[in-house]
Amino acid sequence: MDPTTCRWFADGPIVSAVRGYAAGHMVAPSSAAIRRHVLAWFARERRDLPWRHTHDPWAVLVSEVMLQQTQASRIAERFPAFMVRFPTPRSMADASEADVLAAWSGLGYNRRALNLRRTARAVAADGWPQNVDGLQQLPGIGPYTARAVAALAFGQLVGAVDTNVRRWLIRRFDLADDATPARLQELADDLATARGRRIGAPEAASWMHASMEFGATVCAARRPHCEACPIARGCPSRLAARPVPVQRQPAFAGSARAARGALLRALVSAPGHALRLDSLPDIAPDPESILDGLERDGLAHRSGALARLGGGVAAGPPTTIEP
Repeated sequence: MDPTTCRWFADGPIVSAVRGYAAGHMVAPSSAAIRRHVLAWFARERRDLPWRHTHDPWAVLVSEVMLQQTQASRIAERFPAFMVRFPTPRSMADASEADVLAAWSGLGYNRRALNLRRTARAVAADGWPQNVDGLQQLPGIGPYTARAVAALAFGQLVGAVDTNVRRWLIRRFDLADDATPARLQELADDLATARGRRIGAPEAASWMHASMEFGATVCAARRPHCEACPIARGCPSRLAARPVPVQRQPAFAGSARAARGALLRALVSAPGHALRLDSLPDIAPDPESILDGLERDGLAHRSGALARLGGGVAAGPPTTIEP
C-alpha cells in the first residue's frame, strides 16, 4: 500500500479491521471502495421486495419488525395485505389488540405485534421522530430498528447490524467471532457514511438495503457464494469462510412456544376470537400455565368462562423490537 493510502486509512476504524492484510499479498480495501462495489452489485442483483418501493416510515417500520427472525420470502407474501389492513399508524392505533394479533397470526413472535401497536399509538399522537435517538424513544424500538428506519425512511447516514450484516463484516474484515457490538457498529457506520462523502437520502437507503441483502444472499451463513462476491478480492475468508456463531432458539416442536402458538392460532380462528376455558385442554397441554404466560404478555386474557385474544387489561412495559 502506498504512503498516501496509508495516511488516508490512519485515522479511521477500517485500519483496525484489516490487521489480517498486513502480510502483503492482499490489498486492504477502503470503506468507500467496498461500499461502491456492494452498491453496484445491489443495483444489478437486488430482489424486488415490496417494502423496497417506499420510504414511508410506517411501511419501513412494519417491514423491519416483520423481517426480524423471519425469512424475506415469507414476509413478501404477507406484507402487502398487512399494509392494506393497517396503512397508517392511526389505522393500527385505532384497532383492537385482537384485530392486530389476528392480522399478525402466522408471523411468529406475537409480542412484536403488540409492540408495533404501541409504537403506532405513540406516532399517531405525537408524530415521527426523524433521527436515531428520537426513534429509539418510541415504545419497544431498540438500536437496530431505530437505525434501520432512520436510514431507510429519513436518509440518515447510519449503519445497522443485524445477523446478516454482522456475519459479512466479521468475514470480510477478519474480525473475531466475539467482536463487540460497539466495534461492529463503528465499522457499519464508517461504511454507511463513506468517510464523510456527500450522500443523498436515496443512496443512504440503498446502502442499508444492500448491506443486509449482501449478507443474506451472497455471504450466506452455510454456503457463501464467494464466486459471486463483489468484494472478494483481498477477502481473508474467500473460499474458506468459517461459520459465524449466532444464538439459536431451543427446539420448537413440543416446546412451550409451540403450545402458546397453538392456543393463539385457535383464538385467532375462533368466532369473536374467544374459546371456552374448558375446551383448552384439547388444544394445548397444561393450558392453565400456557394461558397464564399469554396473559402476562398481553396476548390473551380470561373473561369469565372464556379465554379471549388480546390483553384484557394494560400489559407490562414493551419489550424491545430487535432481531
